[in-house]
This record gives sequence, C-alpha cells and structure tokens, in this order.
Amino acid sequence: MYIIGVYDICTSDEKGQARVVKIMKIFRKYLHHTQKSVFEGELSEAKFKSLIIETTKIINNSEDYLIFYRIDNKNNCKRECFGKDNERINTII
Repeated sequence: MYIIGVYDICTSDEKGQARVVKIMKIFRKYLHHTQKSVFEGELSEAKFKSLIIETTKIINNSEDYLIFYRIDNKNNCKRECFGKDNERINTII
C-alpha cells in the first residue's frame, strides 16, 4: 500500500522539541521525506502497523497529531508537483 504521513508536533517547550526529533527519525525509517513534516512511500501492512505503534507511543494526544493517507492501489494515486523540483521525490511513484 502507498502511505502519505503527516505530523504536527507542538514544539512550544523542550519536551515537544524532543518529540518532533523522535517522530521524524521514526518516519524516516519507514518512508521518504518529502517536505518538512510530510513523508510518503510504499509499506506492507505489518510495517504500517509498526509505524503507527511507534509514533503513537511518542506523541502527546492533547497537543500533537498524525495523519496517514492510505492508498491501497498506487495506480489510483496521481502526483503533481509545482515549483522547485526535487528529483529524489519524483522517483517515489
């Protein structure tokens, strides 16, 4: 399946700043870094579940959030980019 993951971590204190670093490292283990807090890539069901488990252990549910867009058939996903082109990103799909 193809996953687009987005996070928003409250960084108003040191704990939040530490959480954002941890979340980014976890996302990078599983997905390609597309832009700031946006990641995407293909994952198996098991790896997707692992990503969810690892990240939800870290976030503060009252301040942070994660969004995962799940596309079961990547042929149904069309990607259009405008502005600065990044070759690494365009090779994902």
